[in-house]
Formats: sequence, structure tokens, C-alpha cells
Amino acid sequence: MVRPLSFLVALPLAAAWPGVMEANQRLQKRVEPGPREPLFRSGRPNTSQPPLGGFNAAEQFVDVRPGSGHEFRSPGTGDLRGQCPGLNAAANHGYIPRNGKVSTTQTITGLGEAYNMSPDLSLFLAIVSIALAGDPLTQTWSIGGAFPPSIPLLFGNPSGIAGTHNQYESDASIVRGDAYLNGGSVGVFQMRSWENFYNMGEEYTLDMAAAQSDYVTRWSILNNPYYFSAPFAGLVAPAAHDFVINFMSNHSAENPGGVLTREVLKSFFAVTGEPGSFVHNRGQERIPDNWYKRPALNAYNIPEVLNDVFINNAMFPGIVRFGGNTGTVDSFAGVDVTDLTGGAFNLADLAEGNNGACFLLQASMQGLPDATDPLLGAAGSILGWATQQLGPLNEKLGCPQLASFNQAFFDQFPGASYKAQGQ
Repeated sequence: MVRPLSFLVALPLAAAWPGVMEANQRLQKRVEPGPREPLFRSGRPNTSQPPLGGFNAAEQFVDVRPGSGHEFRSPGTGDLRGQCPGLNAAANHGYIPRNGKVSTTQTITGLGEAYNMSPDLSLFLAIVSIALAGDPLTQTWSIGGAFPPSIPLLFGNPSGIAGTHNQYESDASIVRGDAYLNGGSVGVFQMRSWENFYNMGEEYTLDMAAAQSDYVTRWSILNNPYYFSAPFAGLVAPAAHDFVINFMSNHSAENPGGVLTREVLKSFFAVTGEPGSFVHNRGQERIPDNWYKRPALNAYNIPEVLNDVFINNAMFPGIVRFGGNTGTVDSFAGVDVTDLTGGAFNLADLAEGNNGACFLLQASMQGLPDATDPLLGAAGSILGWATQQLGPLNEKLGCPQLASFNQAFFDQFPGASYKAQGQ
């Protein structure tokens, strides 16, 4: 169970390919946000909640040795890889299919085996990925770019999560550059962001992830006239910072809550070299040798994801914000959650109980196609299919009914309609 958050305040890589190197050189000339101290430090363990049940080496060991069936293998021709280092590493080790096309069942099983992600969280991420950019007929999605559907679909071909800018993929990533500033690419490894995080210390914590999320958010607002933070993607981006700590930390009897060192971080992010000579090796993300995942009793779940996001926002108010720049840099205008949801949620209460998780679930369904496709049978539409699939989880969390968000509030933001070009 997630502990109460009574102290929360109100929500208010040198690259491996030339185009990225050029983008990095341009971005080095942009405006850097000034230093900012947090309002407090949480001191959370890297499991988010206190580790339960101690350390179990046999249960937590992730065997990637030769002959294990999960040895590292570079992606081959046609294999799909995307922006998420954890997903890329899972595919490179065969915890999810090495071709990067994943079913719902494979998502739940593979991410549980590799990282002890809870079934509820992995199911949710799979359903959203399928609804936004996958194939609901086979319940398959791509961790990277497009793939052909099983049958031609009326609502278009699957783009993969690389094609979900401002729906799933978002600005202010932990190390990826904003699409608008990189010719529409969502896959640019931003060396500036990597070095900022790397230089925070020799071991990384959730408080450092909060500081990185604050840094990249303020940087994007200062430099990207099309910066935009949608209700769903605007929670996924800060949550992804916490995923790095929760899923990449190495656990031991001495440190059951986990430690994330520089070497482990570099392995997961496919970075080699030292400060001043870092190289990002695209697609080569790997799980380190002698690595132990988080305890099974601490399988990371949806309420805990939102719990971490709101603690981070309390430390650095402004990490969580919905709205965007209005066509010029540093022109951020926010959208009020109460107005957006017709009163179903309000800003101050999102950090209480399951409200944040419910908002995330319902925000994930906004903008899904509701046109009927006979191939989807009784579900009728993509929206109907996703609503059906997520119904049990919505009920489990006790979420209120919400017809839809008022999307007209986003018309003022050019970033809301900006179409990125994938990777």
C-alpha cells in the first residue's frame, strides 16, 4: 500500500550517428536554466517504498550469462528499438521478443521477469501502447517504430510508440531531445541531458531523478517554443525518470532498497566513455552482469508510480503541469485540471489516494479513435476496446466516471498539433 503523502504541496549522449551530433552542437548554444534547490529532500529508497521481505538472491538474480537464454544480443536487421532504455534492454536480452513487437501477455511476463514490474502496470502500458499505436486484433505493440498490422485496419497502420508524440512519448524526456528542436525526431540522445544527470553523483536516487525532471522541464520551456505537456504524456515523462531508479537499481543483502551506480546506468543507457568523451551506442542497451532486480514484494505498481511523481512535484513544484508554450520560448500557459475534466478532478486532490492513478488511466483514453471498425467486434472502436480492456483496473482503483476531457483548452498550443516524424 502507498503511504499517505500529507506533506505534499498543491500540484502547480556524443551520439552514434551524425545528425544527433549536429543537433547536440546546436543545443549547446541554447539557454540553460539556473540552479534550483528542492523545497525538501525525501530520502526515499530506490524501491520507492521501503523494501519488503529482505533480499532473496535466488528470486532477484537476473541471469544474462551465456547459455541462459537471456544473453545480450545486438538487434538485427528489422528489429525495432525505441526511446526507452529499459524496453530496449529487455528486448536485447529476450525478456520480451527480440524483434521489438510485443503482445500483452509477453509484456506482463517479460517485464515482470526482468524488472519486477507489477502486472497491473505492465498491462496498462501495453493496452495504452496498443490503443495508440499498435494492433488491437493481435494485441501487439512496438517498442520502437511502425510495423504492418495483421489485417489492414480502418484506423491506420501501427506506428509504434515512436510515433506517439504528445500522446505517449513527450517533450522533457530524461535524455531524449524535444522533437521540434530536432527536426521532428523523438529519438535524439541529448548529451546535455545525459551529462546533467550523470554529474549529479556516483550513485543515483529518486531525489536526483526529481532534480533531473525539473531541469529538463525548465530547459524545454526556456528553449522550445512548441513545448507541450498533455494530460497523459505530461505524467508519463516525469514518471519515466522514476522508472530509471526503480527498475535499474542493483539490489543486495547490504542494500535491499537498491543502488544505481554510474556503471550500471551506463550499461542500461548504452553509453561508453568518460565525461568529455561519452558515446551513445544506439540500440545496445543491456542488463549488467551480476545484477539483481527489485524484490517481488515491491513490484512497482500504478499508485506508486503516481506517488513518486507527486513527491517529486512537491520537491520541485512545476514538474507536473498541463499546457505548453504558445509559439515563443518561455511563454508557458497552464490548463486548469478542474476546467479540463468538468470538475471530476481538481489540482490539489490529484496527489491524494488513487486520484492521480485514476486521472492517468482516464487521460490515457483521450483522443483515441471512436469510429466504428467491424473488425473490432463488440468493442466497436479503439476507444471502446481500450475502455473494455482497462475497465477492471478502473474499477479496482475506484475511479469516478469521466466522459471526456475538454480538448478545446489545448487549441492555443502549437505543440499540441505538432506532428513528429518518429526516430
